[in-house]
Amino acid sequence: MNEDKNSLSFGHYLKSIRLEKGISLEEISNETKIRVDSLLLIEKEDFDRLPAEVYVKSFLRAYAKAVGADEEEAVRRYESSSFTLKKSDKYEAESESFSNKFWHRIVLAIGTLLGIIVLSVLLISIFREQTSLNGQFNQKIAGENIQGNSIKFPKDNDLIQRIDNKNSEDTTHKLLLDIIAVEETWMKVSIDDLGAKEYSLHTGDRLELEATSGFNLIIGNATGVNLTLNDKPVNIEGKNGEVVNIQIP
Repeated sequence: MNEDKNSLSFGHYLKSIRLEKGISLEEISNETKIRVDSLLLIEKEDFDRLPAEVYVKSFLRAYAKAVGADEEEAVRRYESSSFTLKKSDKYEAESESFSNKFWHRIVLAIGTLLGIIVLSVLLISIFREQTSLNGQFNQKIAGENIQGNSIKFPKDNDLIQRIDNKNSEDTTHKLLLDIIAVEETWMKVSIDDLGAKEYSLHTGDRLELEATSGFNLIIGNATGVNLTLNDKPVNIEGKNGEVVNIQIP
């Protein structure tokens, strides 16, 4: 039995001792003041929804003490599992980075080739049009009754209007997220599906984030923050102390 426990990771290690002693999660929650759902995240080893490492270690020590397990052993197993996960994440990130660079170069090469083709067609078209206009002008000078084509050039105001419209469209595509902490909490934020970043927020702290496609938020306390997206409030469904996951928009 001891040999089996030695191979267990931190969550299963603590859970096995709890079950052996017939202790419920509610009893541990009452003793440690840690929410039952947070204790379940520890037992399931859900790294994506667990809070910052400093909080997890504190939870592990409290949990281990409540069930009579070795506190430092629980932390050591967590650090070992966390290190293995980080190595895996690093490898995946490097692979994704290599793939992104490869496709970026392919897209850039295709875009450059298409740009050259379009520019060549445009130059040929301009050259032919200019030749046609010169021929029509010479025919008029010679006194022949030939009607030339009417060419309309854009007015300066029209050009300015198009530029203003383009700038306006670019602005509306930006997503501006304003986060104000009203209670102490932690957050894990992913912008445009890129790598996540963790924050420990205190009452009155404020974050201003910008994205193109959207945000993914894991909030340690559902009532701990107020969210505003492009000056419009974002509703957070959850109770005080509840961990929630929000996708915006």
